[in-house]
Amino acid sequence: MLEATSDPKLRRELEALLFGLFSGGADEGATFGRLGELTGGKYPLLAYLYFLKDMDRFMPIQPTGFDLAFRALGIDFSTLRQCNWENYSTYNQTLVALRPMIEATTGLKNVRLVDAHSFCWIFATLLKLEAEGSIRRAPGSKDEGRILSGREKSIIAMRLSVENTVKNANGQIVQRVLKNKELRMTSGELEKLIASLLDLQDNRCALTGIPFQFLGPEADKNLLPSLDRIDSAGHYEVGNLQVVCQFINFWKGDSDNADFQRLLMLVRGVDQ
Repeated sequence: MLEATSDPKLRRELEALLFGLFSGGADEGATFGRLGELTGGKYPLLAYLYFLKDMDRFMPIQPTGFDLAFRALGIDFSTLRQCNWENYSTYNQTLVALRPMIEATTGLKNVRLVDAHSFCWIFATLLKLEAEGSIRRAPGSKDEGRILSGREKSIIAMRLSVENTVKNANGQIVQRVLKNKELRMTSGELEKLIASLLDLQDNRCALTGIPFQFLGPEADKNLLPSLDRIDSAGHYEVGNLQVVCQFINFWKGDSDNADFQRLLMLVRGVDQ
């Protein structure tokens, strides 16, 4: 479109196409096709132009977002890299078909095309946030409306891991004698302590400075936060805990904290 400002011939053709589109006399399909050729197939741009022409029949589009919503709704239809009139027409027809479904589910009346569009947009946004681990409804919680972020889920996972470790490591004999590990605080106090440590560490590993990833479908398991005892012979108590990347906790094992930090520095090529 910007090229048209310095190309009189291109500008005149675009002006003619847009005039024909908005005056109502041009063939909509042919105009869409030619505009697509001249703009390099900018689907969101073309859809917005048609939305401006008639919002009762045409809606804007964001291909990746709406494709995500359609898949979640069980609709076998894709718009990504499909900038053509047939695809755009099917897209709008799909939104039209959603209107009675939304009415039946919500009890609302007179759901418009733009309402179906907004529903898909919001749904896609929530799906994206959930995939990132930013939100999740807490299953079986007393407050069914509570939303758990990826960080909150990670805190709960760390607390459960510690409680499970303590429960199964009370000095009993299995194939070897396990170190006695005590949790010297309540579950609630432990979660608050983990949250405060994450804040203090700016959501980064205490030993490497690597930013944590939090629980979610796309998270790298190795970069999830893991609660570590600074003194491996000590207990889970205030002053003896730090949050590190899961792979770092695995590597460290029962090593001395200071000695492990020294080894990390050597790996980084830093002499101490």
